Amino acid sequence: MMRRIKLPGWIVIILLLVGIIFGINQVLAKAWMETPETNEPNEKIEDSSVYPGLNIKTKTKETDLYTLSVSQLYTDNEQINKSINEWVDKQKKEFTSSIKESQNMLEKNDFRAHLNIQVETKKIADKLYTLEFQSYQITSGANGMTKMKSFVIDMNQNKQLQLEDVFQLDEEATEDIQRLVMEELYSNQKVSPYLFDDMVKKSLKDSDEWKWSVSRDNVIFYFDEYEIAAGAAGSIKVEIPMKKMKPYLNEKFTEQMDVKIPENEKHKEDEQHSENKAKLDPDGKYVALTFDDGPHPEVTPRILDTLKKHDAKATFFMLGSQVEYYPSLANKVDEAGHEIGDHTMNHQDLSVLGLDQIQEEMQQSSNIIEKATGRTPALLRPPYGASNGDVEQIASDLGHPLVMWSVDSLDWKSRNAEAVYEKVMSTVASGSIVLLHDIHPSTADALPQILTSLEEQGYQMVTVSQLLELWDETGVGPYYGK
Repeated sequence: MMRRIKLPGWIVIILLLVGIIFGINQVLAKAWMETPETNEPNEKIEDSSVYPGLNIKTKTKETDLYTLSVSQLYTDNEQINKSINEWVDKQKKEFTSSIKESQNMLEKNDFRAHLNIQVETKKIADKLYTLEFQSYQITSGANGMTKMKSFVIDMNQNKQLQLEDVFQLDEEATEDIQRLVMEELYSNQKVSPYLFDDMVKKSLKDSDEWKWSVSRDNVIFYFDEYEIAAGAAGSIKVEIPMKKMKPYLNEKFTEQMDVKIPENEKHKEDEQHSENKAKLDPDGKYVALTFDDGPHPEVTPRILDTLKKHDAKATFFMLGSQVEYYPSLANKVDEAGHEIGDHTMNHQDLSVLGLDQIQEEMQQSSNIIEKATGRTPALLRPPYGASNGDVEQIASDLGHPLVMWSVDSLDWKSRNAEAVYEKVMSTVASGSIVLLHDIHPSTADALPQILTSLEEQGYQMVTVSQLLELWDETGVGPYYGK
C-alpha cells in the first residue's frame, strides 16, 4: 500500500495559482484572434460599391504580441462568403499557432508578430470577378511567409466558379496547360534558378489542386512560398496570355468574357474645396477628431451627418483598399469640407516591411485617393502608429507628415458608445488629436454626445492640417497632438 504524501499548505496554494494562471492563459490564447462584434447590428448600406454585389471591410486588431489586419470581403451569397471565410480563418489559425510557439521569443526580443490578409479585385465582365487574396504573416525577426488564394465569382449566378465552369479539360488539354505553365516558369530568370523540378511536376499533376484565376488578359496560376522553389523565390505567380489559353476555356465562359465591361463611374473634375481656410486664433481651444480605416458604407455616412449638424470638421485617414470599393463615398467626405489623409493601402505594419514595400503601401493608396477625390492626401497615419527610420524617410520623400494621436478613444476595443464618450472626454485637452474609427456603429453612436460636450466646453473641431499650421509645423514629424 502506497503512502500518501501530504504537501505543505504553501506548496498547495502555489500549485493552485499556477493551475489558475495556466487556465487563464489558455482562455486568452483562444481569444487572441476573436474580434468582438457585439452591439453592432447590421445597417442599411447607404453607399454602394463600385463592384456590384461585393462589399469590403478592413478588420484590424492590436495586442502586445501581434498586430492583425484582414480585408473582409463579403457578398449577399452565404456559400461564397463561406468559401472565402474558410480560407481566411485557416490563415488566422495558422498565425495563432505560430504565435503560441514563438511567444517566449516574441516577448524576449520585444517584437510584435503581424498578419495581413489583403485582396485585389479584378473585374472580368459585368458582375464577374477574380478575387486575389494574399496572406502575409511574420512571427519573428526572420522573413515572413506569403500565401495566395484566388476566387473567381459570378454574381449574375451568385456562385463561385469552379475549374469545370471556366475550362474544358481533357487529358490533352491538361498536359498542354501544364507545359505552358512550366515554359513560363523556366523562362523567368528571377525564378528558374530556385525551382525544384520534382516539386513543380507534383504541383501541376492534379488539376483539381491548381490555384488559378482569370483576368481579361491572362489566366494566372499561383504557387505558395516553398511550394515549388526555394524560399528566395518567394510566392510565385505565373501569367499565361489569354490568346494561348482561349482554346481551353469553357464556351459559355468565353461568351461572358466577350461582354464589354462597364466603365466605372467617372468622377467629376476638381472643384473649389469648401474647407474653411481662415487662420485659427492662437488663443482658441481646438480639437482634431480623426477617423481611421474607412470609408465604410454604413458608418461613414452617419459620421458625416453628425459632423454636418455640428458644423464640425474632421480628418479621415482612409485605406486605399476601402476607397477602391467606395470612391464616391470618399468624394462625399471631401465635398463636405473634411480632410482626407493616407492610411496606406492594406493596413500593414510598415515597421516590418522593406523600403520598396513601404513606398508601395503609401503611394498606391495615395493614388487611389487622388483618383477618387481629385486631391493628393497631404498627411499619413501609419497603421498601429508603427513607425521607424525607414517609414519616416519614405514619408519625408513623399512629403507626407506622419500623424499619430494624443487621445485614443479605444473604440476598436470597447465597441460601446458610452465607453468611447467617457474615454475621449476624460483625456481631451486643447490641441488634442483624437483617434476614432469610422467603421464601428458604436463610434457613430457616441459622436453626437462627444461633439455636444466639446462644444459646451468651448472647443472648436478642426482638421489636423489646421492644427499643424497653427503650430507652424512643417516637417515629417511624427505629430501626436497635445
